Amino acid sequence: MMRRLKIAGLFLLILWLLGFGIHWAGLAGVFSDSVGGIRAQDETTYASSAANLAVHGGWMTPKVLGRFYLVKPPLLIWLSGFSMRILGISRLALRLPILLAATFATLFLFIWSEARYGRWTAVIATLLIVANPLWHTFSRICYTDMLLALAMIGALWAVDRDPSLSERRNIFLFGVFLALGLMAKNVAGLLPLAVLSVACLLTRRRLPVVSILKSCAVTAVIAAPWHLYQLISHPRWFWADYVQIQLLEFGLRPPVQPSPDGAVWFYLKRLLLTDPLLSLLALIALPFLVRAVRAGKHDAGLLLSWLLVTGLALLSFRYRNLPYLLYSVPPLALAAAAYAVPVLGNRHKLAALLLAAVFCVKVTFPSQVWGLSFGANAPVSSAPWLRWYADQRRPNELIAVNSDDEFYAAALPIPKIHYCYLDPNALVRRYAPHYAYLGITVSAAEFQEIDRLQPQFLERLRRWGLPSAAPIATNIVAPSPADIERLVETHPHIDFYLPRDIVNQIPPEVTSTRRVVPLSADRSFLLAMDGPEGGPETRVAQVRWSVPKDW
Repeated sequence: MMRRLKIAGLFLLILWLLGFGIHWAGLAGVFSDSVGGIRAQDETTYASSAANLAVHGGWMTPKVLGRFYLVKPPLLIWLSGFSMRILGISRLALRLPILLAATFATLFLFIWSEARYGRWTAVIATLLIVANPLWHTFSRICYTDMLLALAMIGALWAVDRDPSLSERRNIFLFGVFLALGLMAKNVAGLLPLAVLSVACLLTRRRLPVVSILKSCAVTAVIAAPWHLYQLISHPRWFWADYVQIQLLEFGLRPPVQPSPDGAVWFYLKRLLLTDPLLSLLALIALPFLVRAVRAGKHDAGLLLSWLLVTGLALLSFRYRNLPYLLYSVPPLALAAAAYAVPVLGNRHKLAALLLAAVFCVKVTFPSQVWGLSFGANAPVSSAPWLRWYADQRRPNELIAVNSDDEFYAAALPIPKIHYCYLDPNALVRRYAPHYAYLGITVSAAEFQEIDRLQPQFLERLRRWGLPSAAPIATNIVAPSPADIERLVETHPHIDFYLPRDIVNQIPPEVTSTRRVVPLSADRSFLLAMDGPEGGPETRVAQVRWSVPKDW
């Protein structure tokens, strides 16, 4: 009983350390890559889809901007959608499932390292984890990466307890955690299988093939139904999103990279800058970890395999993205606590106190890349303006040109939003080539003729399993500012969110028929004086919901 109370107390402490002020930062207001200055743009995509589930339903096939969203499995969207269905639309409800996943992952690491190495090693490993900026950030935003981190920790914990997976309970747990990872992050969820295989190779153990097959059967029972449903119901869309875009395009030939750095330096630099202490301790631990592997220690082989597999996965997946580094943080922390700290001296209590002090220093400097920000990030500047626009409950469609909102508007109850990009090199079309075929991405010239083209696009969408006009022309590609000016002139019933330099180029006789709402030195709304042509029946049908303050 006392043991359970201590674990419950530790759970609440970790929950508080990771989750304090989790609702303070706005959607996409956190930097997913603080070194590169990249905001967590994907959070608004997940928020949009989860809010759509909470309000409209359609749980088997999530949608974003009216189109099916099958680039990722739906577990994160399901969890956040269910949370908001119960608790209401809010940032806290959106992020709560991830916070709980991070808390359980950290707790599992503590219990694992306590059983394997002792109480103070577990304390040190936990302090290293909660003080890591990557772990801190991805515990507090709606991203899939923490779910995969939890799945890997759970699966490998079962392997550490039972290296041959001889017990039914561990076979079942390994399979369940594989399914969790698969439903969160596609084939990356199978990384624990690779870790187990490499660990057996390093420690000269026999690979438990029969037990692995049994675990995979458990995984299939859990994960196969959704995948089979999509293969049967939306085979073209599933192949295009799930395989071609996510695995083949971004995995092998990404259309763009967030940084010119090579893959090794991209990740190594960010690891060193975001957590120099963990990097140093891991470097100290490495030779002792290798020595332990050579001595035949199973736990050392598992940790080294974990590091090798996650490192190779980073280099194999061609698109460079800092969140992927998260999967290496747990083995780095365990290796540092178990193999580096003892080398520096046997004063574990003193080491724990010093790490607690380091945590406090990181909290004191939240703006540094190595700091811990509890909602102190500057919000997306356009979010208040778009919230204001949504609160007007206008019936018009909105075209956002070169928007700076990180897709925040997509998560608002706006009848229909079109994102228009000034893109002379047609880079937007490379992200999802099938969107052009389906009419989801159109050129400015095609948008001028959308009434004529829409029946053709509707038929193609219907053949792909989506008989709806909602996603048509949600992306507009304009080769030049002149094309955008023509869009404004020829669509008097559509609202525009525009850069001020484009507004200044629009003829006065056009702007005089609109309501110009200056927002800043850089942005303005150009609002139509009346509703959409043809009356309210032309609006995209949807249930309108009020935007809460915490959104």
